[in-house]
Amino acid sequence: MSPQDAALAPEKHEIDSSDAALSEPTAPVGRGFMARYALAYFGMWVALLTPTSLTLGVRTKQVAPDGAAELLSLVLGVGSALAIVCNPLFGKLSDRTRSRWGMRRPWIIGGALVGCVGLALVALAPSVPLLVLGWAITQGSFNAVLGALTAVLPDQVPSAQRGRVSGLLGLCGPLGIVTGTFVASRVDQSIVAMFLVPAAIGLVTILCFGLTLDDRRLPRAHPLPAYRIGEFLRSFWVNPLRHHDFGWAWFSRLFMNWGYATGTTYQVLFLTDGLGFEVSVVAGLTFIATSALQVTAVVFSGFGGWLSDRIGSRKKVVAIAAGFLAAGLGIVAFSGSFSMFIVGVAIAGVGQGLYVSVELAVVAEVVTDPSTAARDFGVSNIGNTLPQTLVPAIAPIALAVPLLSGGGDNFTALFLLGSVLTLAGAVLILPVKAFR
Repeated sequence: MSPQDAALAPEKHEIDSSDAALSEPTAPVGRGFMARYALAYFGMWVALLTPTSLTLGVRTKQVAPDGAAELLSLVLGVGSALAIVCNPLFGKLSDRTRSRWGMRRPWIIGGALVGCVGLALVALAPSVPLLVLGWAITQGSFNAVLGALTAVLPDQVPSAQRGRVSGLLGLCGPLGIVTGTFVASRVDQSIVAMFLVPAAIGLVTILCFGLTLDDRRLPRAHPLPAYRIGEFLRSFWVNPLRHHDFGWAWFSRLFMNWGYATGTTYQVLFLTDGLGFEVSVVAGLTFIATSALQVTAVVFSGFGGWLSDRIGSRKKVVAIAAGFLAAGLGIVAFSGSFSMFIVGVAIAGVGQGLYVSVELAVVAEVVTDPSTAARDFGVSNIGNTLPQTLVPAIAPIALAVPLLSGGGDNFTALFLLGSVLTLAGAVLILPVKAFR
């Protein structure tokens, strides 16, 4: 996020004093820096989210035609478990990196390069173990990128600009999914291209930012306490019995995101096995569905923040969001055509947009102590990533519920489960006393 011509001149972040090296930035960043930062964030999501929304479903269908749902559950479960561990781990390691290239750049560039190798392995893997290994490498590596990229915000961006920059970064996820599925649908004659073209977009944008970043450097003289297993484990925990508001808000976030992920993770298999579409056309259909979901989410995310301030209640916005999500997933559960499926997806997108607009505000209001805000946000983010592990673990049970009409996976039960989970998320926010 740099220039406005004056901001093009690099600032030096290698500082002799340890206190100065860790001080808050004060110089404003320019538009060029913002653009490069946002593009790197966008490219990372293009590379990482295109597989979860489309290409992994297609690939598992190729590798295990009769067991695609089970294989997809395994792959996503392993990957998301690694994401939960690797994000805080690599973020902490980047805090401790004393490199001539800076604190963040080695993890940003190295993670992107290794992540693309992982995606290539997924695309070319001739067997299930190599497919799982490739996705594990991908998740671990891109979470190293994510951990370092998010740390750039407090490193480089002064407090007065962080709201604007955070809002810009918040758009990158939805835009990344839509762009990635569109690109993959344009090259759907080759599964290798479906993985590697989005990966190339991610690599180029990340390298453009990483190679031009005037990274801050940690002085050799700065003391680093030993990084022991106890400190690492504490970064995953806030006692909900001592901090009731935080605990209720954490479980609410978990269930809201769990329900949403239940409704979106298996859409490729629903299109092929539930609605009977051929694999050859599913990429284009997934792009349409993803666009319907993300466009409505982006539009209503702006409205949700205004609505929350207008009615003076976060809880009511969460409840309205859960209602739309539950209704949308309910329509998807009983959809017998692609058009009805799209209607349900769009309604769910309204709910997701409303929820995302207040999600971080809810977390900010239940932080246990200002001095541990980063830790608290990290723990709260587990409520956002853990569903990617829970969905693959629980989904096979719902899919195995016997159908009244005969054999096959029970997608109706799966989507209804997602609907119930989102409603539970709205109920769990009610005991919080820190806000209305």
